[in-house]
Amino acid sequence: MKGKKASAAAASGAVALIFLILGFQAAIFTGNVFKFRQAAKAEAAMDDYYYDSDDSSGMSTDEVRKANRASSSGEGGVAQESIFSTLLATSTEPKGSPGEKGSAVRKALEASGQRERDYSDSRTVIAERTARKTVETFEFNPNTITLEELTRLGFSERQAQVILNYRDKGGRFRSEQDFAKMYVVDSATFARLEPYIRIPKLDLNAADSEALLSLRGIGPYYASKILDYRRRLGGSFTSLDQLLEIDGFDRKRLDGFRSDVELRKPPKGFNIWEATQAQLEAHPYIGTYAAKGIIRFKRTVDTLSWTLSNLVEAGILSPEKAAKL
Repeated sequence: MKGKKASAAAASGAVALIFLILGFQAAIFTGNVFKFRQAAKAEAAMDDYYYDSDDSSGMSTDEVRKANRASSSGEGGVAQESIFSTLLATSTEPKGSPGEKGSAVRKALEASGQRERDYSDSRTVIAERTARKTVETFEFNPNTITLEELTRLGFSERQAQVILNYRDKGGRFRSEQDFAKMYVVDSATFARLEPYIRIPKLDLNAADSEALLSLRGIGPYYASKILDYRRRLGGSFTSLDQLLEIDGFDRKRLDGFRSDVELRKPPKGFNIWEATQAQLEAHPYIGTYAAKGIIRFKRTVDTLSWTLSNLVEAGILSPEKAAKL
């Protein structure tokens, strides 16, 4: 009995295996038939699209089909590129309206080539565009130059915006080398532009609080102090060392921006003989006591004698303070 049961089970297993193999083969056959039909449809569509009755590309339909099969079969990038080159070289102008610029196959292949270029190395694309762009060279101040002017100098809009963002965040170019430190300024570009960089020094007698804040070591507190002291001096400094007379202002702070500033002569300085008593009292070199003496001196002495030396002789001003005035 056991032998008969084993034989029956073996027979059933063999039958099941045969059906499984037949089913697998049928599935493979069905799939191949489907792929063949899809390939045939695609080939017919390509023929209709690229080679209609009005297009004379110089290639026979069989040659086109071979080219399409080789292109779609993935036989290698070199072979596909060769086919594209051949098609582009042999395609001619259509027989249609004179306004058309090229045959359907040429347009399609050019579009395909453009897509390939779009995915190429971005640095190469940027370099090619920059090489084609007309580059100008002119004098400029990196602290005030505009985006449009930077692009004229050869920078891309993105590179120019990096420079503007640096300035917007409080950055300042104090020298040509500061401009060279920008990562968007390569060595070749800097070598070309360095002779044209113009960074004027800040006129301490005309600077406002915002301009003073751009100086190294100057914050809102000392910017306010500098403006107030300049006002008390009559509107202008005659020496940078006068900044040291401001309470808490030391030489180290002054040396931090000394090379970035200058003192241009104002159109009109402090005139001791035209100043009011309040202006005289506010002046750092005069004060309340000397201001009253000057007012009395002006009332009692002829205008021909209104000189600083006479004020010194009268004991109203010391020689040191008179020399600063």
